[in-house]
Amino acid sequence: MTRIEEKLTTDKDFYDQWMDLIALQSSQLEEQQKDFPLDYVLKDLSKCGPRKSAVPSLNDAHHLQADSIKIYGELGQLSSYCPSNSTLLQKGIMGPCNLRSSEMSLPSLPSMLELRGAQIEKIESNQLDESLADQARDIGESIRKIDGYENEWKMIVILATIQDGKASETGQTAVEVLSAIEELGKLIPEKTFIVVLRSSGSGIWRDASHQSLACKNQLAQWKVHNKFNYNSVWDQVEIIVEKNYRKPQFHVEVLPLLKDPALTNLPDGVDLSVLGYDCAHFSERGLSLLHLAVWNSLFTRNSARESQFRPTAAPVLCPDPTCPFIRTPSNSDLCIWTGTIQEDEFYWVDYLMFIGVWILLMVLLVIIFYCICVTRRVASEKTPTKAFGASFSSIKFIDEDVV
Repeated sequence: MTRIEEKLTTDKDFYDQWMDLIALQSSQLEEQQKDFPLDYVLKDLSKCGPRKSAVPSLNDAHHLQADSIKIYGELGQLSSYCPSNSTLLQKGIMGPCNLRSSEMSLPSLPSMLELRGAQIEKIESNQLDESLADQARDIGESIRKIDGYENEWKMIVILATIQDGKASETGQTAVEVLSAIEELGKLIPEKTFIVVLRSSGSGIWRDASHQSLACKNQLAQWKVHNKFNYNSVWDQVEIIVEKNYRKPQFHVEVLPLLKDPALTNLPDGVDLSVLGYDCAHFSERGLSLLHLAVWNSLFTRNSARESQFRPTAAPVLCPDPTCPFIRTPSNSDLCIWTGTIQEDEFYWVDYLMFIGVWILLMVLLVIIFYCICVTRRVASEKTPTKAFGASFSSIKFIDEDVV
C-alpha cells in the first residue's frame, strides 16, 4: 500500500482534500484539452521545412541535428508521469506514477525527434527509484549491448527533481546529477549528447501547495529535501560541466527551464491539471508540455533560453535553417559551417538569393573600384601650381644699379 492509499483509508480530512483535488484536476484538464489541444505540436513541426538538412562536414556535438540521433534515453523522476483517469481515481484505483514518455499519446521529445527524421532506439532504466548514477549505469550498459553503438549519436535526457536527491549536503539533486554524468562519461564516451534540466526552482510545487491542501499534505515529505536544493551547488555543477564535459564527442547541455518555474494562472486558481494525483510528478499533459519546452530550448541560442518554465501550450520552434543544429555555446556564438546539400533538398529560392547577393556585392566592388580609378585620374590631370615668381619676365634685385 502506498503512502497516499494509506492516508486515504486512515485520514478523513485528507480523503476529502484529495477528492477535491481530483475533481479540480479533472475539470481543469477537460477545459484545457478543449481550449488548448496539443495536436498542433506535431502538425506545426511537420511544416518546419525539410526533415533532412544540409550535411555538415564536421560530425561533432556542435553540428548535431535531430535526424542524426539514433539512441535515446531518459532518467530521473520527472521523466515519468501519473495517469489521469478521474473515474478510476475517484474509486481509489491509482496507477503508478512511473509511466514513461514512450507510453504517451501526446507529443513527446522522442516523437518530435522522430518526426524530424530520427530513427531512434529508446532505452529506459530499470527502476526510477534507483539513484541517478544507478539509472545512468543501467542505460549505459544497455546501450553498450547495441552493435555499433559507439558510431551512432546518443541523446540522454536527465529530468531530475528533489525526489532524485537526498536531504543532505553531499546527496542533493545537483550532486546526484553530476554523478550520473560521470557514470555516462565512463560507459558511453563516444558520440553522446546529454541534456540536463536544471531543477533548482520549486515554484511549480510551491504554487500547487498554495492552491490545494491535498498537494500541501503530499508534498510535505519533500520539504527537507527542498532545503538542500541549493542554487549555488547547481552553479558549481554548471562550472564543472563547462570545464570537463563540453567535448566534441561527449557534450553536456544544461537547460535552465526549471530555474524559476511556476504554474499557469486560471480564473479558478493555478492550473493543477499538469500535475499528477501525487502533485510531485507531472500528468501526461504536463510532461508533454515540458518536453515541448525542452525541444524549444534545445533549438534556442544559449543566451536566449527561457528559465521561467510555464506549462502552457507554447508555439513549437523550428530549427534555424541557417544553423539547423542543437544549440551549444559554440554554435550559439558563431554558427559557420560547410557541407553538402542533398539533391532532393535543394533550395532554388535560397540559391537565387545567394546569387543575387553575390552579384550585388560584385557590382558594389566594381563601382568602388571605378570611383577610385576616376579620382586618381582627375588628380593626375590637374595643372601643377607654379612657384611664386616663375611667371615674371625679369627679376630685379633691390641692390642692382639702375641704368
